[in-house]
Amino acid sequence: MSVHFGVLGVVEVRRVGEPVEVGHARQRQVLAALVMDAGRVVPADVLVDRVWGEREPRRGREALYGYVSRLRGALSSSGADIVREQGGYRLVVGAGAVDVHRFRELSARAQAAPASYGDERRAALWEEALGLWRGEAFTGADTPWFNAQRSLLDQERLTAQSELVEARLRLGQHTAVLARLSAWAEQDPLDERVCGQLMLALYRSGRQAEALERYEQARRRLSEEMGLDPGARLRRLHQRVLVADPSLEPAGTASGAAGERPAPEPVTRRRTPSTAGVPADEDAPTGAPPVRGAVPGSAGRASGARRRGRNYLPRDLPDFIGREDELARLTAAAAEGGAVCTIDGMAGVGKTAFSVHAGHRLAGRFPDGVLFVDLQGHSPGKTPLTANEALEVLLGQLETEAPGDAQAHWRARTAGLRLLLVLDNAVDETQVTPLLPAGAGLVIVTSRARLSALAGAHPMSLSVLPEKKATEFFARLVGNDRAAAEPDAVTRVVRLCAGLPLALRLSGAQLAHRTAWPIAHLSGQLSKERERLPKLFADREVALAFRMSHEQLAPADRTVFYALGRRPGVDADAGVIAAMADMPTARADDCLQRLVDAHLAEEAVVGRYRQHDLLRQYARGLSEDPRMTERMLDHYLAAVAAATARLDDGSADAGAARAWLTAEKGNLLAATRCAAAEGLSDYAWRLAISFWRFLGRDLAGDPIELLEQGVSAAREAADGGEAMLNTLLALAHWSAGRVSLAHDLLTASARMEGNTEFHAHSLALLGLMRLRGGDHAGAEEYAERASAELGKLPGLSPLGLDAKIITFWTRGVNRVLRAENDAALPYLRAAHAGCEELGQASPNDHVVTALARCLIALGDHEEALGHLRRVRELRQRIHDKEGEAEALTLMGTALRASGHAGDALELQRVAAALLDGDTRLQGYARVELGRTLIALGRTAEAIGQYEFALTVADQGHHLHEQAQAHGELARTLAPADPEGARRHERTAADICVRLDLHRPMSLPHLRPAGW
Repeated sequence: MSVHFGVLGVVEVRRVGEPVEVGHARQRQVLAALVMDAGRVVPADVLVDRVWGEREPRRGREALYGYVSRLRGALSSSGADIVREQGGYRLVVGAGAVDVHRFRELSARAQAAPASYGDERRAALWEEALGLWRGEAFTGADTPWFNAQRSLLDQERLTAQSELVEARLRLGQHTAVLARLSAWAEQDPLDERVCGQLMLALYRSGRQAEALERYEQARRRLSEEMGLDPGARLRRLHQRVLVADPSLEPAGTASGAAGERPAPEPVTRRRTPSTAGVPADEDAPTGAPPVRGAVPGSAGRASGARRRGRNYLPRDLPDFIGREDELARLTAAAAEGGAVCTIDGMAGVGKTAFSVHAGHRLAGRFPDGVLFVDLQGHSPGKTPLTANEALEVLLGQLETEAPGDAQAHWRARTAGLRLLLVLDNAVDETQVTPLLPAGAGLVIVTSRARLSALAGAHPMSLSVLPEKKATEFFARLVGNDRAAAEPDAVTRVVRLCAGLPLALRLSGAQLAHRTAWPIAHLSGQLSKERERLPKLFADREVALAFRMSHEQLAPADRTVFYALGRRPGVDADAGVIAAMADMPTARADDCLQRLVDAHLAEEAVVGRYRQHDLLRQYARGLSEDPRMTERMLDHYLAAVAAATARLDDGSADAGAARAWLTAEKGNLLAATRCAAAEGLSDYAWRLAISFWRFLGRDLAGDPIELLEQGVSAAREAADGGEAMLNTLLALAHWSAGRVSLAHDLLTASARMEGNTEFHAHSLALLGLMRLRGGDHAGAEEYAERASAELGKLPGLSPLGLDAKIITFWTRGVNRVLRAENDAALPYLRAAHAGCEELGQASPNDHVVTALARCLIALGDHEEALGHLRRVRELRQRIHDKEGEAEALTLMGTALRASGHAGDALELQRVAAALLDGDTRLQGYARVELGRTLIALGRTAEAIGQYEFALTVADQGHHLHEQAQAHGELARTLAPADPEGARRHERTAADICVRLDLHRPMSLPHLRPAGW
């Protein structure tokens, strides 16, 4: 057949070698889902699940129908077809026309080939099969079904590559595969089959010493990272290379015979226990099936054959002891696949230490990684992490980000992975459930509460250590000889610490660093002081151990200890601790290091410090400096202001500023909450405002919560901050898609008396919202009211300037929509001038884009293109894909209008590829693409684009774009279908009347956070 379908790379269709246009990314995914079952019916609901997963749109079936309809049109001249049968769809095409089915057919033929077939012919089949791959299967598709299929195909590809190498080695073509094997070994140094193949190729190439060094490298890595020795097959191969076994030569050669190299002399070296006495292996030297590894060319994708994942567990404790029964139960659960184990117990009993220890022991069974997150469920002064906060940490450990729904992205990302996940310090089942991965693996959850409602979980409860184990543990801490010399004193300390591992560790640390102290001295002090300690916990012995550690601190170290206890966030850097303790940063860092040495603080990440929750509670109870919190808030206000000012300057400092703000986001939220809780309302709303510029680019969950906290604090303080924070909160909700709530908040702000700039800004934003909703008259009214208020002020702050720009922009765009471009131009140039005055905080890209639209309409294409190129660069930098697509579409419009339709087509196709779903811009971009195709004489393709634009505009209820699509179809269909053209013309006219437009026009792109 002349048509060929490809999914082993970018999804594509070719007819007689030429590409067939089959639509945007989502439409290609529909095709790929059908291609995988070519010739078989795929039910419609199955297709919807494959293509969207859990992100199915409201009218998923309708969207699917539209995609299939357009695919049928695209394939109509290719000889292939999509037919509707039995409630589903079937792609009518032969299996040989699909690359994945051809790959599997060739692989099966190579695997099943009889011995008489010959390795040369078998290698040729493997080469042909692998030659069908063009990149990562289903490139860009990210749903659970596609990820699972990709993982399976990656494993098949890895097997094919390994089999090809085996065939080449049997043929004596070792030099031909050396470079390929070296690259694979670098990608996955723990893959023993690749290591064995590389050793054999090196040996046969006369590089015996390098082959032996490769073995040593693999042995060291396996020992250090996995706690394992190489497998028996690799050890036997190592022995045979070591003694230059003649049987390692390719079939048909012998030692000293003609060939690629002479056989090397045996290397004389001391035998290790793992090699001494191992007999020669008569099996194929590298015939074991692959255990793990990265598919060359697709390293970095965690869902298929891949490099071994990273281990994010905290450091294991070398003196861990006991818990043998619990470890055995966890080990058994690890073999089940998909098991969830819950570990509960009192604070300080060692739940985290046990889960970390068990995780390190089991890590070798989970090739895709070991992840860890502290959920803060029972941490004094902390708020438990939300699902999105926790997923931000976990997805970061998988080196990815959620483009939208974090929970759906997490499930899709983990569907094909075998992970060990430790969820530490959970508050309850509802916090844990959204974090459970979709793939096989093991999840360990720790909590002070029993999570009995977590379906299917294996529960374990940890109690304090039995006296015998507690005694052994304490002896390890202070030294076995020292403990054996004072057994009675050891027993008293163990009993005073109540067998609690945390208390034992702190007490042991005291003695380990004070070798002159008898153990009896410590036990005596603990006995005398126990009644006078604060009752921080039901068992007062816990606080007693903390007291002894605290009293050994120098005054400066004590102050830092208190500050670390008072800080409200997850962790802290030396800068904020120094501010709280009122000392230089370098001195505070020295104190923090001493606290780490004394086990009174942890440095889980370099430069970031935290405390165990009991220690933190103890430290908070001892701190008496009321200024600590205010100094912390002053520090954060200054630091946030400095960091946000550097965000857009493009230097190395901008990257560092963004990294700091990202790391501190949770701490800043906690600080805002702390300020409100301690009655420091002024700090709360000022911190929320200063953080806004960064929050506006990351509007989900926490930023909205932070702003709501700030609104509450400002309302309580009645100091003028409520109106501003209501405005910021409205923008946040607008960006998150909650337009009605945003409108209500802005309306409430507009009703407030007080600062005229705040009031005018609220009116200006209401005008913006009215314009976006199609109420052009209402938009003009609000813009005029805001402008009138601003005109009464003698001078404007940045907030007032921003409001003034919005009023100019709204009035200018309103006139562009009415085709009054000469009248619109002064307003838009005034808005542009305002942006220049306002500087980096201005909505410059929105203003310049609107100005470019007006200039294109007036025929000034060169100036418009200059503006649009700068807008595209900005929107690329801030990852605004929709905004970048708008800039590219308009650049194409300007080029088409200036006689360069070919160049315009290229840019507008790139723009269309950036867009997905039923967005307003999708409809606009397709209309402009259709107009460019008309200019090139490609009418049939243009009609397809107009119909597509109409479909997405209908689905998204975008009236402006519906009118545009109907108008273009009316003009294009008039010669061939006059009646159909008249229907489209009437519909376009009706919509224009509703919108008060003279002719169909599209609204510009708006990124609310950009204002």
